[in-house]
Amino acid sequence: MLAKGLSYYRAHITSDSLRNASTMRSIRMASRITSTPCMPCAALKSNMMYGRGASEICIQQRSFSMSDTSSIEEAFKSRGRKVWKARDDQIFHSAIEDGSSDITASPLIWDKAVDDDDHRWMVHESLARICEQQEREGGRMQTSQLGVLREDPHEDMRLLVENYTAAALASALRDREDTLQLCADLLSKNRIAELSKVLRPYEQKFIDQRRHSKGKTLDFSKGGFVQDNIELLRKGLNRMPRRVSTAHSKRAGVVLPLCNVDGVPCILFEKRSPHLRAHADEVCLPGGMVSDNEDKSIVQTCLREMEEEIGIKPSAATVLGVLRCNWGEVHHLVGVAVTPVVCFIGEVGMSQLNPNPSEVSECFTVPLELFIDNERWVHKKHYAPFFTGAPHIIWGLTGYIVNRFIMDVISRYTVVFDDNQ
Repeated sequence: MLAKGLSYYRAHITSDSLRNASTMRSIRMASRITSTPCMPCAALKSNMMYGRGASEICIQQRSFSMSDTSSIEEAFKSRGRKVWKARDDQIFHSAIEDGSSDITASPLIWDKAVDDDDHRWMVHESLARICEQQEREGGRMQTSQLGVLREDPHEDMRLLVENYTAAALASALRDREDTLQLCADLLSKNRIAELSKVLRPYEQKFIDQRRHSKGKTLDFSKGGFVQDNIELLRKGLNRMPRRVSTAHSKRAGVVLPLCNVDGVPCILFEKRSPHLRAHADEVCLPGGMVSDNEDKSIVQTCLREMEEEIGIKPSAATVLGVLRCNWGEVHHLVGVAVTPVVCFIGEVGMSQLNPNPSEVSECFTVPLELFIDNERWVHKKHYAPFFTGAPHIIWGLTGYIVNRFIMDVISRYTVVFDDNQ
């Protein structure tokens, strides 16, 4: 299954739920990417899990410039793919103490994703090491089924209980029982044609169509995240009630930071400092534990941690809502009840990102369009999804949150990234 998940046919999006108007752009981008010579990959042999040292080959050490006439094609492909390296720890804190404003990290670009590499066995090897680490830490997930509203059984049950009255659930149960009895009667009488007609709406392709009906359009062709699609995302996030059970003694929050880079809609990530005792060198989202003394809400926790880690002030963030998650699965992954808060932080192409070197080694952005390419996701039984289309593998809780955002929010809409689509 892992080999199947890693099959790399860039020009095709195989997921029915994600096949939309962006397909043609993906094909055009694929023709550009696959024609680009691969960079040397000797650095991949260092001690890493596609998180350690990957920047040595994935990041081109030069400032991005749209006026670079030597390669317009390369400049276009690099849009939205930025990296901000943390400054030297001592210099960073000295500048903070002196009140210096000249501490903003200059952005670089990354032009090679993990799965762009020809040496596919290295991706297999890296995923195997990540899975082994998750085994040690107990970060496993249970494979989901089709369900009623969601594939995940726990999430399905939670949504049913929280969003339907007892009378509605009882009526639905009665209707389902009537359907099963009718099917049994038709089968006993060998009336297969009629039985097939009754069961056809329950086929997976029809379930996918109902769950991912795309009545509205997220149009990112007019400059990335603009007011119209920001409001669509806000409504999608706030359509149903969300809560974290008070039974969890440990609570934390993370920000899913949506942003524009050169007019391209992106998600911003951190790579943790290699000197941290826990989860060193791993890709994560800004966030941390709730402070009872400082935080009045989980949103305040998220915004406070984001400012401490990468220098984005709370006033620069527009909170769109809380991302619905299976809290049991999240707690099982990390041992903490984590609430993801989706925020829009504006244009960050050349702006104030100041990674705190005590906690963060770098920040990087990944265009949203890459995340809807199903071939760049690896789904392995009992594990959170892996995303291989970035300069480092995005996995664990971070992979889980981003995958849920794409599947539960973005895939509800027809998504447009290009005027020509």
